[in-house]
Formats: sequence, structure tokens, C-alpha cells
Amino acid sequence: MRQEAMAQYSVEFPDEPAVHARLTRLLVKEKVPYKSVITIRQGDKTTIQFLAPHSTAMREKLKRIGISVREEQVFELEIPHHPWELHKLARSLAEKDINILSLYSSIEGENMRIVLAVDQTANAMELVRKLGFEPSYPVCD
Repeated sequence: MRQEAMAQYSVEFPDEPAVHARLTRLLVKEKVPYKSVITIRQGDKTTIQFLAPHSTAMREKLKRIGISVREEQVFELEIPHHPWELHKLARSLAEKDINILSLYSSIEGENMRIVLAVDQTANAMELVRKLGFEPSYPVCD
């Protein structure tokens, strides 16, 4: 079964409760099945990163409510749950000049499920396959 293309959305806005409420209201109203949400405060700005199905319309709606938005392609893979395995992945990407932009992970038994945003998605997915892992999510343009 083909999985829906996922994207990482990073939205930045002034550190004010009303703006945060507008964002969450839009996500609920549009029935966006977001996951892996993280909120980071830097100075007087707040950034929320979340994974959701790739949607040009979503990006435009976020812009219309006055929120700065960045969208990045992501892919998911599963590796053995051991710090050395994550290091080997990071080192292999670095050796090919592929920069990790963000990394989400969760532990599932003996495995670590990782969602990566990188600066060269297609090259990273090819490298991950050569390392013996099977990335999922189709790459979206």
C-alpha cells in the first residue's frame, strides 16, 4: 500500500498566545492529521514543527493567516535501537555532504523509527537503501 507523501512544516510566529491559537484552530478546521509536534521558543519567536501530509494548499493557508512557514520533504526509516547505528547513519550522510535538517525518532522494541529532513532527499534515500534500510514515504516535489 502506497503511503501518502509527508512533509515537515516549520511555522514561526511572534511568541503570543493568540497566534498559537490561530494555528491550532486552522489545523483542526482543515482536519490535518498532524503528528510528531514540537514547539521551540527562540527569543520573542515561537516555532512549531509538525509532520503532516504534503499539501501546497496547507502551506498557502498558513501564509494567509500571517504565519511564516517552511516546508521540507521527509522520509522515514527504521534502524536497530543502538546509538552506534544512529552514528553510522549520520556519518554516512555527512560523508556524502548530506546535511540533516531535523530528525524525529521513537523507540519501538529493538528498533528506532526515524523521520529525517535533509538537504538532499533523493540522494539520502538512495544512500539509506545502500546501507540496507528501506525508507518509506514517497518523495514529493
